[in-house]
Amino acid sequence: MQIRGSLARGLLISLALTLIPVAAVSAQKINAGSKCTVNKQKVRYQNKTYICIKSGKKLVWYISPDEAKKQVNVTPSPTPTAPASSSQSAPVTQQTSCPTPLLQTPVDLSKVTSILYPGQERGGNYKAHGGFGFDNAKDNLVTVKIPLSGKISRVVRYRELGEVQYLFEFDGNCGVSFRFDHLRKLTPKFEAVVNAFPIKEDTRTDPVNPPVSVTVGEVIATEVGFLNNVSVDFGVYDMRQKNEASKDPAWASAHSQYPADSYGICWLNSLSQADSAAVNLLPSRDGINGKKSDYCK
Repeated sequence: MQIRGSLARGLLISLALTLIPVAAVSAQKINAGSKCTVNKQKVRYQNKTYICIKSGKKLVWYISPDEAKKQVNVTPSPTPTAPASSSQSAPVTQQTSCPTPLLQTPVDLSKVTSILYPGQERGGNYKAHGGFGFDNAKDNLVTVKIPLSGKISRVVRYRELGEVQYLFEFDGNCGVSFRFDHLRKLTPKFEAVVNAFPIKEDTRTDPVNPPVSVTVGEVIATEVGFLNNVSVDFGVYDMRQKNEASKDPAWASAHSQYPADSYGICWLNSLSQADSAAVNLLPSRDGINGKKSDYCK
């Protein structure tokens, strides 16, 4: 997907939202996150414009993209509940029981040729996340699905190597967080969420307020990676407890500025038994560290 195409789609979505008729509402009380009844309805309430968007199985009011941009410019970012890209951590909120297996495999493993292992040095930096490589791909057509029900917590769309990429962070309903990076083409629901924010030149994320619900198996993207490098980053963080690596005082001290490192897990072993066996047999995508990982033993 070329930059021009990405920007055109963003402009079309923004234009479509702009053209939705705005109704004045006085009797009904509206708050961001409260229920609505007409999908894509746009209303004006207390000097703010809201749009009715489907979140999971519910219709919920969200502040319009233009309104959200104003808030980004004037409102400080709160500390995220999952420190996937933050140097601070926060207590996990109320949880439900985690499923078994924990994760639904987010991509079609028949197309995967290599695995990036979480918990290793890559490119001069420590990576708590791993990923999937598609080295034989002739295009970027890779479907990515939500592996665990939860909520979108933080997002960013940014430019890298001349292309627009998308990063999403999620708080799972059971205290396990996860993230995707190097998404290339999003499905409409997720594109609408991230297009409320400006394109950046770095990967600093913005909070999604209120968080948007997602359901396991829901498709988030239909293309990943760059034109000549087809892959998608995937990281999982168990916020209920610190990992084994963090119990080493020397390791913990070295990673003290990056709390996400202490919660990262070897997600290869959190898939179904068959898929876990399959990914563990695949070669490593990193030619330097191979399968060496602080999380995967």
